[in-house]
Amino acid sequence: LGLKAPARRRARGCSVGGRPVRGLHARRYRARPEQAGARWLFSLLGVVSVAASMGLLGGCCKAFGAFAVVPAAIIVAVLFETPAVTKLDEAALLQQAAAAEQDGGAGGSTEPASAAAPGGAEFGAAVTGGMGSGGMFDRIAFVYDSTNKWMSLGLDQVWRKALINECMQLRLGDQVLDLATGTADVSILAGGTLRAAGAAAGGGAGGAPVVLGLDPSAEMLRRGVAKVEGQGLDGLVRLVKGDAQDLSTVRGIDAAGTLSDAAAGVVDASIDKISMSFGIRNVPDRSLALKEMRRVLRPKESSQVCILEFSLPDGEKVLSKVAKFFIAKVVPLIGKVATMNSGSDEYLYLERSIMKFPKPRDFAAEMARAGLPVHTITSFAYGAVHLYAASPVLPS
Repeated sequence: LGLKAPARRRARGCSVGGRPVRGLHARRYRARPEQAGARWLFSLLGVVSVAASMGLLGGCCKAFGAFAVVPAAIIVAVLFETPAVTKLDEAALLQQAAAAEQDGGAGGSTEPASAAAPGGAEFGAAVTGGMGSGGMFDRIAFVYDSTNKWMSLGLDQVWRKALINECMQLRLGDQVLDLATGTADVSILAGGTLRAAGAAAGGGAGGAPVVLGLDPSAEMLRRGVAKVEGQGLDGLVRLVKGDAQDLSTVRGIDAAGTLSDAAAGVVDASIDKISMSFGIRNVPDRSLALKEMRRVLRPKESSQVCILEFSLPDGEKVLSKVAKFFIAKVVPLIGKVATMNSGSDEYLYLERSIMKFPKPRDFAAEMARAGLPVHTITSFAYGAVHLYAASPVLPS
């Protein structure tokens, strides 16, 4: 039919205020393998759509052709968007954080960050099995990986790779902590990257693995352990059950889901790079988790905290409005269908937790108050996903 994939644009750095931002994100915008796959998918669905419009397909196939083009078009649009990078003034953030501390926190509130927001008590309430808890994720673990791909239109791995490759910038010798690791997608990416760089099994301090993945859900971790072993990374990546708000105690877990006795967790100044993907909004007290990150992070220039999280798009572009609609209406529906209605409440919670998560600059201010000033915020999917890159405040 003569359909052609969109031509690749020449890679270039992004700019903020008319000036180029180099280094951390300047290499982000080269064509990726996922783009080729998306172009192929878009072309295929385009053929189906054209055939349906020409009356070459039956009634149900026509419906498929009509509806299939919409998500394919969104995938291509997101893959070819230029992510917006906002460079923040770290000194101004620290001053703002200090002023907020004197006033008793943002807005004069002394409540935990998660509780200060409207409806915050619901999100991550410290009740075993409650919404946002490890118990909640135990209940949806059996569909978690597949629904992630449906809800992100297959782009979740693209964003996770951006976190690994462009934010964390792993190098041989790094000790990595992956919080809210879930089924270990980011831990596996980090372990694979370090293995390619030459890291050996037991290459961490005292013969420990170089990547420690932590999560409160035993069932998610059980599935993650099987994935780690399937990738041959069990000597490089270790998964443990624990609480991001208190990293002093952890419990090991195996592929059968058997938990070990509680043991000493992460010690002070022992981690070079920290990642957290789509998990910070479920933590009961975000400020505690952020302070724990600061405690275990080594105080050096190359240390990095990279947090990937959804937020509610507020842009006026058409695709920003589409992304907002998708989060509000489609995410709960996908969860309901995938779990055969058994997890509809859980996915409705996830949608609401995104709705009530702080705006990007407000969350960056929270991180600064914990001693982790954010230097860049990268926006993906027209404002639906943000990557926060922060470094610790160094001793003067």
